[in-house]
Amino acid sequence: MTRTPLAIPFALSLGLASGANPACAKERPYLPPPVLSETGVASLTADVRIGGASPCNPQGSISRNGSNVRVKLDFVRAQFNIFNPDPTDPRGGEDPVALRSYGGCPTGPELFVKPGDVLRVDLSNRTNVDDPTCGPTPRVGTAPGECFNTMNLHTHGLHVSPAGNSDNVLLNIAPQSFFPYEINIPWDHPAGTFWYHAHRHGSTAVDVSSGATGALVVKGSRPYSPPTAADPHPMADIDTVLHDADGAPFPDRVFLFQQIAYGCFANNPKGDPTTWWQSIYTTQGLYSASTKAGDPAATAPWTCPLAEDAKPVSDGAIENFGLQLFSGTIWDTNGRFSSVNGVVQPTITLPAGRIERWRFIHAGIHDTINVQIVRAQAVRNLIADSALSGTRQQQQSDVSAACPATPDTLVPQLEIADDGLTRAHVHAIFTQPVASGLQESNYLQPGYRSDILAVFPNEGDYCLLNQAAPVNDRISGQGPSQPELLAYIHVRGGSPVSGPLADFVSKTLYDANPQLPAPVRDGLRAGDLSPWAPFLSLPAPRDATLQPAHFEIGSKGFTVNGASYNPDVINITKQVDTVDDWVLTATGAPHVFHIHVNPFEILDVTKQNPQTGQEESIYQANGQCKPAPDEGGLGLESQYCSMWHTFRDTLFVKNGYRIYTRTRYDRYIGEYVLHCHILDHEDAGMMLNIAIVPDLSAPGGGLGMHMMHHDAVTHMGPQEMHATMPMQ
Repeated sequence: MTRTPLAIPFALSLGLASGANPACAKERPYLPPPVLSETGVASLTADVRIGGASPCNPQGSISRNGSNVRVKLDFVRAQFNIFNPDPTDPRGGEDPVALRSYGGCPTGPELFVKPGDVLRVDLSNRTNVDDPTCGPTPRVGTAPGECFNTMNLHTHGLHVSPAGNSDNVLLNIAPQSFFPYEINIPWDHPAGTFWYHAHRHGSTAVDVSSGATGALVVKGSRPYSPPTAADPHPMADIDTVLHDADGAPFPDRVFLFQQIAYGCFANNPKGDPTTWWQSIYTTQGLYSASTKAGDPAATAPWTCPLAEDAKPVSDGAIENFGLQLFSGTIWDTNGRFSSVNGVVQPTITLPAGRIERWRFIHAGIHDTINVQIVRAQAVRNLIADSALSGTRQQQQSDVSAACPATPDTLVPQLEIADDGLTRAHVHAIFTQPVASGLQESNYLQPGYRSDILAVFPNEGDYCLLNQAAPVNDRISGQGPSQPELLAYIHVRGGSPVSGPLADFVSKTLYDANPQLPAPVRDGLRAGDLSPWAPFLSLPAPRDATLQPAHFEIGSKGFTVNGASYNPDVINITKQVDTVDDWVLTATGAPHVFHIHVNPFEILDVTKQNPQTGQEESIYQANGQCKPAPDEGGLGLESQYCSMWHTFRDTLFVKNGYRIYTRTRYDRYIGEYVLHCHILDHEDAGMMLNIAIVPDLSAPGGGLGMHMMHHDAVTHMGPQEMHATMPMQ
């Protein structure tokens, strides 16, 4: 059933101290993602790791021997707590949950590698073989083939082989089995922010929403070198210039955003297990598949009451795809919060004037996260004084009052990389008004990454917001329809900054890098990052044919190019080391295009002119967006305005727009997928298989030996490729 938004009365006064849950008044510090214990000869942690140690120790270890990085990692169903700001929470503000994840923590451990490394992941699936979501007659809330305990590992955004035991999402790692991944990261791989997550078709959304995600950072040390005729654009890493005048790297802070949609179910441990995971407790009664539209439980926030003899209550869990994930409005109404590295509404403390590199990763399954940084207007500590408590809906008025986004309060985000790839020019996010009177935001759609340089001008309190967004700028109307506080920032001490922050950052970079040639150094001060951008442009393809990728929800289900996913069909076959142009479109609802292995260059974004009926670019000749006075500002294309000729691996596709991209099938052959990164859409069928072959003109695409008599190259889809090695 579909949950629709309903106004929820503010029955609780958010500023009341009497009767408030003491846990709500406790500041929860920002914590970096957990790290595995190191058993090798060299440390693998980041150069400057900000924050304390995670209270959760992931199951596994990591070691380095030369360029070989070996990770031992367990996939488990583990128990931990998630903070709940509701002052009426009967669990004291700490909800116990039992969720599937890598290593048994709310988020998987952060992994650090370098270009040229071989990443070996010994992955053990330690979940229960007795999986009622599997089999020909799975329990209600699942579908044949889902198998929530069957999983794998995808390194999102890495340019690596998709074949064999590399980044192969057609593998099924069954419960109580072990699989040795070996991912060879090429020597010329860009440094940047990537991530990994479960990607077994049918269980992707459930496992990712449970916490089966983690940050994957490629650290680079290649300094700028001048171009030559043989190498007109040498590989260089932005990491090498992000330091102060003494050579100390800017502190590095990861924000892995998750949206863990846990619910507490009315499971009777003495009853029939086939009836479990069917009814979720809400503040207005039980919510189930039979709940009718208009019933208050259909849109009430979820809760986790204390168990009683006549009222059994499970720990928080994600066990019902239909109830918990497969809805366009479920995140807006369930009352759950976006977390940062597994922590709900953490507090960050840092000094004024210190430049930090913030790595944003959207590791949720289907809801826009619309990031703004604003100066708080409250004269007291919102969290410590219990001014922020209750569900997101109940916090809305206080968040809006304390953290208004205006030209005077907005702190610029100086974006230096998209989807792990250094931009050709710094993009300052804070300058443009958009529709509905809101200020410019850093739109993160599922799967996006955005690296920014953040600096705060003076002491005070600041808010990291998931800002409300116009309905057409977010996915299918899915959040945020009201602002949400992601983190609270205390700026204490340090050195105040006068003047524009972008000028302060650019001058710091200029002063700290006297070794650069004068034109390059001057360009850095002006925001020119092209010497460190791994890609600037791709050559035009020889074949002018456009390859379409059209996403649609209709009578045929969830489809790409009119087809729902069939694991036994290769939908698109291309030749390695060729270039193609693609056109991305969507009908019925916006979708998020993601393709594995190779990033793509955004050439143009167009829409139909309502007066002429002609397709027109949204860009001017200089790559800036055209004015759109008829939409009251930048409107729908606001999140495309900074993307002209940038390189991405994931992209929001808005109804009524045509997005033209170009990609090169570089280096690797094998089979991989493109899909919608709204992961419940992917599980529902919005995915295609792509095969890259050595030679399209040769028999069998150039695969197989001469004179072999195979009728055809056999496609091995996820139904057939099982990892059944015994557990180690």
